[in-house]
Amino acid sequence: MPYRTERGRAGDGSGGFSLIELSIAMSGLLLVSAVMMSFFLGAVRVDDVHTSDDTALEQLRDARQRMSRDIREARRFTVAWQQGFTVWIDDGWDGVVGSGELVTWSIDVAGNLWRSLGDESRIEARGISVSDSYFAFDAPTPSSITSMQIHLVAVLVDPVDGSTTGTRSLDTDISLRNVP
Repeated sequence: MPYRTERGRAGDGSGGFSLIELSIAMSGLLLVSAVMMSFFLGAVRVDDVHTSDDTALEQLRDARQRMSRDIREARRFTVAWQQGFTVWIDDGWDGVVGSGELVTWSIDVAGNLWRSLGDESRIEARGISVSDSYFAFDAPTPSSITSMQIHLVAVLVDPVDGSTTGTRSLDTDISLRNVP
């Protein structure tokens, strides 16, 4: 006796899904997957932007900490301009200025914050806005400076398409403490 289904005759295959029903189900699944993938990619993009923001601020904070230490340890400023300065750190407390005792901080035209000590230079932070960042001093001549204001602005860049997503600024006031 042939196998009978409730819906149809024996052996006609009407107990399963038709090709049209499978196609509709797969299309629905594909649509739901596409929506979920777009949400996932959006979340990853937002996370990348936040990571870029955190990295820029961390670089600024680290550079500010090193710069503050150099200024506080300095005996005096030797050169000062809006995009940089040089301080003399009298390591031996001998009163003689040596090349290894001059620390220069500057912002170059590419937006890199440099720290130079003697013949050694390194980039402390990248992505600085050259037009918006500056160093301001409490006196017009370097030998009279006892404090300064630092205003650094980091330009945030989207890691995916390279577009600018905003800026973050960091302000601080620092005073010399080893003034003779």
